[in-house]
Amino acid sequence: MKKLTGLTFIILMMALVACNGESVTDESSSGDGNGSGSKGNELSIWFHFTGKKQESFLEIVDEYNQSQDKYHLKAEYVPFPDVKKQLSIGLAGGTLPDMTTMDVVDNASFAAKGVLADITSRVEEWGEASNFYDGPLQAAMYKGKYYGLPVGSNALGLFYNEDLLAEAGIVEPPSTWDELKEDAKKLKTDNVTPFAISAVKSEEGTFQYYPFLRSSGADFTDLGSEAAKGSMEFLKSLIDEGYMGSYVVNATQDDIARQFASGKIAMMVNGPWNIERLKQDNPDLNFSISQIPKDEEFASVLGGENIAIIKGKNEEGAFDFLTWFLEPERHETFTAETGAFPSRKDVLENSDKWKEDKYLSGFVPIMNGAVPRGPSPEWPSISEAIQVAIQESLTGAKPVGEALDDAAKKVEDIQNN
Repeated sequence: MKKLTGLTFIILMMALVACNGESVTDESSSGDGNGSGSKGNELSIWFHFTGKKQESFLEIVDEYNQSQDKYHLKAEYVPFPDVKKQLSIGLAGGTLPDMTTMDVVDNASFAAKGVLADITSRVEEWGEASNFYDGPLQAAMYKGKYYGLPVGSNALGLFYNEDLLAEAGIVEPPSTWDELKEDAKKLKTDNVTPFAISAVKSEEGTFQYYPFLRSSGADFTDLGSEAAKGSMEFLKSLIDEGYMGSYVVNATQDDIARQFASGKIAMMVNGPWNIERLKQDNPDLNFSISQIPKDEEFASVLGGENIAIIKGKNEEGAFDFLTWFLEPERHETFTAETGAFPSRKDVLENSDKWKEDKYLSGFVPIMNGAVPRGPSPEWPSISEAIQVAIQESLTGAKPVGEALDDAAKKVEDIQNN
């Protein structure tokens, strides 16, 4: 299958929207605290943050507008599922903002389409890139150039119910795949499922499988390898032996978190954004977080957001806000308030907020080794191939080897066309 040209892609996206009759949710904010919007050069940003993260971000936009007279930033909320669609439509209609928040896995794809500005020279002149974690920075790059900067990161870890492990006579959480199976055998009861991941057919499923793939020594570029097949065989064996429910192929990360909070799952793979949910759903839940058990090496995967600047828009003004937003004290406040991890290692290393928190401290060593998915401009198609292989393997629709060989062929075709 040939790759879509930029124009063809835009036309298809416009046609899709027309067929669906969808429109942008229009929840705009002047962001200046007084609604004047009259000072300085106008800047605009689309953002998809919700809840506490949205509240904190809009406060920061207000603070920026009040801190200087050169620019006035207007922030407009675009729901996460609509961001990619609206960027494509905006490109065709000339209505793009100056910058936008973006899921880390989408940055390279839009850079390849020519939507985003190459800000490499600005980043180099800024001189702060060395203070960031390499993984989040890599997720903002395409062909060695910067097309955005990371503004908040997260990763996956092993959540375990301390009480259930203690009742089963387990002193420490498992650190290897063999130990995970040994502990699962002790934890299994009529009311407790030992372990769970989300294997749903979406980016969530790929996100959750990626640590197991990387821990085996494989990557998305060699899905047909024995190492990759071993990682999927391990997960399939957990279902076959009753240590993980077959329902995981339809369960989101939030679904798994609710089951864990109720005490029906003893261990799960999940991220820091669900810590507050667990505390709210079950204040008495006694849980901790550690590294996901390993095969060859500990592995985790990065999630989070970048801010990317739109090519040909007010790149100077957008970069002014972006670097102001990423100043250490402000970056620390925003990420700490919103349950994210700093993308800047100097912030994480010099702050006690994450180190002293009972739960977040478990993610500190995990963040050091977490890697981005891809990055690849074809990631959406690659991820879909992986999702199909996960579903086929864990449901038994195909043998693991055949499912991953098929996925490897799809990925090879995607990358060669």
